[in-house]
Amino acid sequence: MKKKVILSLVAIALLGISGCGKQEVDSSKTSKSKVSVSSSKVKESTTEASSSKQEALKKTEKNDMSEAQELLKENTEAEKLTTLFGKDEPIVNGNDQASFTINGYKYIKIENFSRNFRTPFGDQVKEGGVLLVSATYKNNSDKSVYASPSFSMSVVGYDSLVGRNADLLGEDLVSELVKKKNEIKPNEEISGYVGLAIKPAAMEKILETGTATFNLSGLYSKANSFNKEDAIIEPEKEVIALSDKGSSSKSASSEFYEDKATKDNMGTKTMIQEKELGKTEKFEEVDVTVEGYQVSSFEPNEDQAARFSKFDSGVVLLTVKLNVKNEGEESLDVDSTYATLTIGNKVKMMSENMLEVDTGAKNIGKGSNATKYLVFLLDKESYEKLYKNQNYLLNVNLYNAKSERITTSDDLSFELSNP
Repeated sequence: MKKKVILSLVAIALLGISGCGKQEVDSSKTSKSKVSVSSSKVKESTTEASSSKQEALKKTEKNDMSEAQELLKENTEAEKLTTLFGKDEPIVNGNDQASFTINGYKYIKIENFSRNFRTPFGDQVKEGGVLLVSATYKNNSDKSVYASPSFSMSVVGYDSLVGRNADLLGEDLVSELVKKKNEIKPNEEISGYVGLAIKPAAMEKILETGTATFNLSGLYSKANSFNKEDAIIEPEKEVIALSDKGSSSKSASSEFYEDKATKDNMGTKTMIQEKELGKTEKFEEVDVTVEGYQVSSFEPNEDQAARFSKFDSGVVLLTVKLNVKNEGEESLDVDSTYATLTIGNKVKMMSENMLEVDTGAKNIGKGSNATKYLVFLLDKESYEKLYKNQNYLLNVNLYNAKSERITTSDDLSFELSNP
């Protein structure tokens, strides 16, 4: 009888120990579950906060960078943000049908940021640059247009393009366009922000010139077709200032005619001579006016130096501004206009297409006009010793929209006399 009682007590004791063990395991599971729920709530809270900031960013004014900067700091976990330079003057690439506009931009230095951003900033987390851009796509037509939202820029002396990084802002303007399959509907306007990641090596080059060349988006009539023939607005390049030094040099460049040397920031121009002419000659129903010309000394930057290597003594550019007004039935391709320049009675040269800007003036119909900049490339020593005091004779050649030449060499002649 005693043995049975003892065995029962042992059994009860074992059951008690076993029960305690189960309670500890369950308690542990409950604790982990609580931690998991708590962690989940933190993540949800962080996501909600980020989402809230994304929504706030969408509602800001076009030139209000404060929300974008706050989101940039949060996403990169940067210890410090410093604004190096900024502009809020619009830069427009467009026409009466549609347009792409940079409303403003800020060049920002970020310091001691998250390891998640090592790669876009040159495999380090100490310092990097960000260009925050506010931009707007606008469709004024009654048909859908399609954007080519490839935000990028080039820096003199830096080999790679500086491009958009999607993680800097998360849901940015490009993300929104991707959701819409790049479509901008009739009379629709889409605005937003984009961040470009700038590596320290590119930042050093920016210090030298104070500028970069930004690639302005084009707009097209067909989805997924970025061909020239489908362009409503072709992509353009615009030199933007990224420091006070760059701002002053860009202001100085605005006095120069818009050849590629000026527009693409290919080097430094120094004005030698400038003259307004306003001379008009007529060919059939077309009026061609030489509005003026500029002679400038040109020093190419290191990216462009090889293209001008045969000019041992230096480079001189003669840029002529033409206006072509068409009153005839035949459409003109003004971009294909070229000319010859005769200096004195001996030297004859052709305009340099590689230095001339395409303006999209491929189909200029009756009642329309377009501007063309013709560029001639001269050796500096020859200019100083032989050409400087000579008279110039300019012969202009026109083409129709079918790429057929419609003038002979003497149909449109202009004397560009030196003062």
